[in-house]
Amino acid sequence: MQNRVWAEVSLEAIAHNFRLLSARYRDVAAVVKANAYGHGLVPVARACVSAGAVRLCVATLEEGLSLRKAGLSQPVYPLSALLPEEATDCVRADLTPFISSPEFFAAFATAAKIAPIPARCYLVFDTGMGREGMNSQELKSLRESCPPQVEIIGIATHLSSADEEDLLPTKAQGAAFAEATADWFGEVSVTNSPGMLRPIRYAPPLSGAGGAFHRAGAILYGIEPYPGALEECPALPAMVVKARLTLVKSLPEGATVGYGRTHTLTRDSVIATVPAGYGDGWLRRLGNRGFVSVQGQRCPIVGRVSMDQCQIDVTDVASVSVGDTVTLIGEGITAAEVAHWAETTAHEPTTLLNSRVPRHYPSSV
Repeated sequence: MQNRVWAEVSLEAIAHNFRLLSARYRDVAAVVKANAYGHGLVPVARACVSAGAVRLCVATLEEGLSLRKAGLSQPVYPLSALLPEEATDCVRADLTPFISSPEFFAAFATAAKIAPIPARCYLVFDTGMGREGMNSQELKSLRESCPPQVEIIGIATHLSSADEEDLLPTKAQGAAFAEATADWFGEVSVTNSPGMLRPIRYAPPLSGAGGAFHRAGAILYGIEPYPGALEECPALPAMVVKARLTLVKSLPEGATVGYGRTHTLTRDSVIATVPAGYGDGWLRRLGNRGFVSVQGQRCPIVGRVSMDQCQIDVTDVASVSVGDTVTLIGEGITAAEVAHWAETTAHEPTTLLNSRVPRHYPSSV
């Protein structure tokens, strides 16, 4: 049975991107959270490991456990704050959480009493993101009172504005982090994709650090974290999203298309139905704004995107039939461009694609 809508994921492109990043930035972790930005958690993690990844970053406990269930033994770092009741499973799975609160640290230390070796973790310092992380006094207190069953191997922070033109906030975060970790001799982790591509100049330099690793997210998938990023680092786009037309019909000038009658035809038109809607994760905001590619020609999305479908104007395409393949992302339409039409972040178009959109991996690495 042929799929109505599907995504083709190039694991070769992702492996290539990881090798490219590793050659340029040395210690790089593959961020595979949120189903690897929609590309497939386990297949992408395996591709990155085959390309040399020794660190994998996730967001949730469930993602970390899925990697362990798949047989991946590399260090796995849950980046988001976890619930205290998740600490025991975190320890048992030998995950290395980024800890953002004394409450979770206490639960983690209690759970670690059963571990055969000290349970490892990172502490997160809030340098201005205002999301995860602790203040410098909380960091100092936990480091000084750390029990023997816990090993704090690193300190991390997260950059709030590294993808913005104004780099002053990012440099301020870097300086704050450097000051807070001046006497730290373990590992550190600061940079996300835009932070990697726009290096921060720490002031003062990190003193006695045991190494720093980068967290490669969007750029790992060939998605631009900011305009022009792929010119600086030519990572390959890894996903193409396609669908097969389910209906082609002629409508007269003056007819309206879709819910709310938001599009009125200004000429006799040929309108085709693409069986992808927000029920698949195809953004509703693309209605009357986005485009798809039909036979290499851009065709506008007309009317609102509904739950299970959207309509496109194919009047100017020579010959269109039910069953023809259209491209939603790919053939010159990038995820960043789709995001621009929808006024959202470049990672959202691929990440939102849900389980109703099967992922195909044409070949393996």
